[in-house]
Amino acid sequence: MQNITMKLSQKIALIIVITYCIFHVLVLFQIIPYDVVWGGKIKSVNEMYILEGVALTIMLFIGAILSMKSRLVKPFFAYKTIKRILLVFAIVFMLNTIGNLLAKTIIEKSQAIITLYLAVVLYKSSKK
Repeated sequence: MQNITMKLSQKIALIIVITYCIFHVLVLFQIIPYDVVWGGKIKSVNEMYILEGVALTIMLFIGAILSMKSRLVKPFFAYKTIKRILLVFAIVFMLNTIGNLLAKTIIEKSQAIITLYLAVVLYKSSKK
């Protein structure tokens, strides 16, 4: 039963990651204004391209790692390496949760619950 719950949690996390990827693409194309992300601290379009490009790349990487962990795609990292990467990103998402709670915009503050969920799932995935 617990294994089924973990697999479902990982799939939900993967859906969240895909949604974030779409969000970052929408910001990159300025469909969503960039002043609602990064704590409203982005000063130029060029800065937005860099930050959002990095964010999108990281989210795509996390999506790939979760897909490997869930065995949706063939792993190209050792299982132990996947677990370590998940642990690192669990810590990153925990710090991101704190940052979201301290953000100025309600959009970012509301993301805290999602990033906390991701942190917990990635942490638990790193242990199984």
